[in-house]
Amino acid sequence: MKNRKLNWGIIGAGIIAEKMSEALQQHPDSELVAVASKSITRAQNFAEKNKVPLACSYEEIVDNVDVDIIYVATTHNFHFQNAKLALEHGKHVLIEKSFTVNAGEAETLGAIAKEKNLFLMEAIWVRFLPSYQLLKQTLADGLIGEIKQINVSFGNFVSSINRNRLTDPALAGGVTLDMGIYPISFVCFMLGEVPSEVKSMTSFSDTGVDELSNYMFKFPSGCLTTINTSYQLGMKNTAMIYGSTGYIEFPDFQFGEKFFINIHDGSNEIESTKEIVQKNHEAGFLYQVEEVVKCINDGKTESRVIPVQESIEIMRLMDGMRAEWGLKYPFE
Repeated sequence: MKNRKLNWGIIGAGIIAEKMSEALQQHPDSELVAVASKSITRAQNFAEKNKVPLACSYEEIVDNVDVDIIYVATTHNFHFQNAKLALEHGKHVLIEKSFTVNAGEAETLGAIAKEKNLFLMEAIWVRFLPSYQLLKQTLADGLIGEIKQINVSFGNFVSSINRNRLTDPALAGGVTLDMGIYPISFVCFMLGEVPSEVKSMTSFSDTGVDELSNYMFKFPSGCLTTINTSYQLGMKNTAMIYGSTGYIEFPDFQFGEKFFINIHDGSNEIESTKEIVQKNHEAGFLYQVEEVVKCINDGKTESRVIPVQESIEIMRLMDGMRAEWGLKYPFE
C-alpha cells in the first residue's frame, strides 16, 4: 500500500531546520507546509528561502489542521515546551536531539504521546544511515565474535555560529547534550542495550557548562565503553569496536560510509582485513524522514530503531552524570 503523504511543520528556523527542510523537499511522501518561529520575520525569511507556503507563530502552527507532524528544531531548553504544545494539539512529533533536557521532561512527553496515541521520536538521524545499519548487522552476525570493548572519540572546534548555543547555560549548553549524545546513542544502538554502570568526568568552560567530557559505561552484556567528546578540541572522530575474534575501525563515525573489519585467531596477528563501503545519501535526514512516515502510516506511535523508552533512559543516564558534576541549568 502506498504511503499517505504527510504534511510537516517545523518549529524553529535555524541551521538544523534547514537540513530537515532539504530532506523533506526530496521525500516523495512528505511536504513541508509551515514553519514557526518566535520571530515572525525569521520565520518569513526561512519560508522564502526554503519555499515553505506558511510562516507563522507557534500557536498558529499547532492549530493548523493541515499539519500532521511537527519537527522541533529549537535549542535544547525549548524542546520540552515546544513538543508538549504540539502533542497537546494532536500533532505527531519528531524532536531534534537531545530529546529533552532531563528525564523528567522526557517521561512527561512520552506519557502525553501514549495517552493521545501520537507518534513521538528523538531525531537521532544517524541511526537510520545505511552505513550504521550495516555496521550493526555486522556485529549482530558475529563477525568479530563477542563485543568486549568500544572506544569512541568525537570532538572538534565548533564554528562561531554554534559557539553561543553550546556555551550558554540558559540554552542548556555543553558538549554532552549537544555532541556527547551521538557517541552515547551509538554505543547503545550497536549493543542494543543501555549501560548498567556509569562513570564520568568533565572539564568546565568559563561559562560553567561541560566543555570536555569523558564517559565510561559497563553494559549488561559485559561490554565496556569509553567515550571522549569536546566542542573545543580537535579529535580523531573514530569508533573502535573490539570483539573476541577481531576488531572494527569506523573512521568518521558520525557520517562515515566505510569501516574496516580485522580478524585474528586469538593472537596478536591479524589474519585478514576487509574494507566495507556503504554509501549514504548526501541528505542524510532522508532516512529518518522515511522511518517517521512509514511508522505513522503503519499506525505506530514510536520507532523500534529509537524507542521512546530508550530516549528516556539515555536522558536519565545524562542526568546522573550532570548531577555528579554539579551541572544544573538555571531553569531546572
